[in-house]
Amino acid sequence: MMVKKLLGDLVKEERLRRELSQNALAERAHVSLRTVSDIESYNGNPRLETLSLLASYLDISLDSIILKNHSPMDPLTRQIMAELDACSPEEKELALYALRGLLEGLRKQKESSSPT
Repeated sequence: MMVKKLLGDLVKEERLRRELSQNALAERAHVSLRTVSDIESYNGNPRLETLSLLASYLDISLDSIILKNHSPMDPLTRQIMAELDACSPEEKELALYALRGLLEGLRKQKESSSPT
């Protein structure tokens, strides 16, 4: 039951965050309305194909459901990851270098501006 509850809560949380009705989610993820309803009420026992369609549309990691590691990405992190997914390996390496430099500079600025 623990996995069903985790799955149901995760699907509902993501659906509501996107301001979708159960019907709209079902249509967009190409699953039935009954499937969405059953999952959110902890009655669903979806096939792997169905679970994959929902997880893909909602950007939920299947291992976070199976391994009970519930740590969904916040929208900003998800946006950053989407940008990085479109990069070449060289661009990713450069972005990582730039991000580290930017964060280091921000932290130093924060330290120097805080009272000691």
